[in-house]
Amino acid sequence: MMIQNDTFILSKRGWLPSILVGVFFIFFTMTTLHLLQFISGAVLIALLLIYRNPERTTTINEANSILSSVDGVVLGVEDTLIDDMMMKKVTVLNGLWDVSMLRAPFDATVEEYKIRHGVSLPLSSPLSETLNEKAILSFRSVSGNEIFIEHMSEQNCFPIEIDAQSEQKMKEGCRYGFLAKGRTILYLPNNAMISIHPGSNIRAGESLIGQFA
Repeated sequence: MMIQNDTFILSKRGWLPSILVGVFFIFFTMTTLHLLQFISGAVLIALLLIYRNPERTTTINEANSILSSVDGVVLGVEDTLIDDMMMKKVTVLNGLWDVSMLRAPFDATVEEYKIRHGVSLPLSSPLSETLNEKAILSFRSVSGNEIFIEHMSEQNCFPIEIDAQSEQKMKEGCRYGFLAKGRTILYLPNNAMISIHPGSNIRAGESLIGQFA
């Protein structure tokens, strides 16, 4: 089953809140309530930025390529032990004003998907790992390579949304969810060749994270 893609310039998630705030903005404009007009206008602009949904195309087109699933800044690249298996761990911080749409890193099948609903504490809080909202997905490529992606929400009122099911097939760059602000960790095979470094600015569906060996 292929995912239904959300290709409008504004994500379908943002239609209702943007329309509601837009109605209040028009009402306050007509009634000359300037303070409320300013507040509702600022909220409307913020919603349009958070829910913007630009088209992305990649020029890489290599079968073994791994593209970023999220916009943001790379915080770290390191080796880590997961279930007695060494993996490459790439940590990315996604800010509130980055594009919030999540995209498939390559032509893949969603092997597993789960989400834990919770709060949205700062990542610096020791309770964030156990209480914050989190989604974990496993993607398997056509050639059998598998990566795991963990999304965690931080300090915002927008929930993580995932449009995916187990055994769902996705094309590279296909939108599969929404993360307004938070941390994303990609776990890659240990023999994967990494193409980014801490401090790199990356874009979902365009930036090369690495390649399968």
